[in-house]
Amino acid sequence: MKVLFPLYDRGIAAFVIVAAIFIIILVNIGFSVSDTQKQAVEYAYDEVRDQLEISGKISAAADVNSGKIMVTAIPVRVSTGGTINMNPQTTQIFYNSALEPNTIINYDNIYAGRLYDKTFNSLRDAVDEAKIKGIIDNNPFVDEQKPTSTTGFVYWVINQNFDHFIDDRELAVIVIVYAGTDRPSSGDNLFIEVNVPEGFVLRIEQQVPDISNKFLNFGGILNDS
Repeated sequence: MKVLFPLYDRGIAAFVIVAAIFIIILVNIGFSVSDTQKQAVEYAYDEVRDQLEISGKISAAADVNSGKIMVTAIPVRVSTGGTINMNPQTTQIFYNSALEPNTIINYDNIYAGRLYDKTFNSLRDAVDEAKIKGIIDNNPFVDEQKPTSTTGFVYWVINQNFDHFIDDRELAVIVIVYAGTDRPSSGDNLFIEVNVPEGFVLRIEQQVPDISNKFLNFGGILNDS
């Protein structure tokens, strides 16, 4: 599994370091710094801060009989001091999967909503609530009929102010509920990207592990790139 963190993007990191050193040098030798230069550095720091990070293990619920994944859960937090607006009007979740044999599934935006008015201690409870709120049409845990569309939503485990934002010191979970025809199986490659108007805030590439239990842990080390 390879997880790509924008937080460690070499281009952004290099720009922040060079710009910060530039300002320090100018200040130390007595030159003034223009407002444009200050804004450029402040924007670069904001870009680093306002990113999502994986906070725990990516997991999934599977149908062992069919060897398919029904739901994926990705625990996330915001970088220290940052905040991400999870309103569907400003945020999108791009989803792409390479399924065997030679099938590509590509969705520009599967993000359908968020459960922000209360917190949840389990994925199953959150999926139940998503069905009640109409975010998903069928609950893969209990309904005989499979979901008709692949859908993403967010719920909070820790929510300090119950608004649309993932704030510092909060813990949220990005959930993907797969349509019956889109369910990945062992060896399939998944690509997930969370986007805001300013650019992506999280990118994930992962390969589905062997499906031998109802609940899977993707495991592995989260690597920067």
